[in-house]
Amino acid sequence: MDWFHCNRCFRQDGASFAVTSCGHVLCAACGAAGPCPVCGAACRYLPVSHKMRPQEKVFFRSPAAVALKHLAHLAQVWRFQRAQAQLLLAWHRDGARRARDALEDARRALDARSRELEALRQENAELRRAQLSPGWRGGSRNNTPRPVGVTSPAQTVPPQPRRQLSGQVVRALTATPPQPWPRDGDASGLQHG
Repeated sequence: MDWFHCNRCFRQDGASFAVTSCGHVLCAACGAAGPCPVCGAACRYLPVSHKMRPQEKVFFRSPAAVALKHLAHLAQVWRFQRAQAQLLLAWHRDGARRARDALEDARRALDARSRELEALRQENAELRRAQLSPGWRGGSRNNTPRPVGVTSPAQTVPPQPRRQLSGQVVRALTATPPQPWPRDGDASGLQHG
């Protein structure tokens, strides 16, 4: 410490120095008790030694060393805070990615539903045109095409009996007059294809 000296006699060498509470450095010969010999203020004396507290020792260290120590601490604080910020940023990026994926899934589902809706609208338009055509018979569900079930050859499906409502059976019986059975040898009632 080339700046260290007694503020009264300007002596730099020696082993025994003290710093006053008013901020003056004095050698043992210039002052150890009583008012400050430099400014005359009532003060306390603190011996300059390795036994001083850290907050007192800092005044006798090189400013560069103090700065480096604080910079090292600041760098540690900065690294910690940067790591925390990166964790938070990664979490937000992951959330944004998940939201983007969900949005894409929703768009694909909406596109599929839109195509399905358009197909149903076209089918409805075709059915309306067919209904308005002269050959359409209203109320007959037998004219509506049914989907054909496709099964694998290894799988057998038993035929289902066709169900008729009792009203349909009665109407069918009353709508057609009874026909006589053909007699033996009479082929007039039979149709040959």
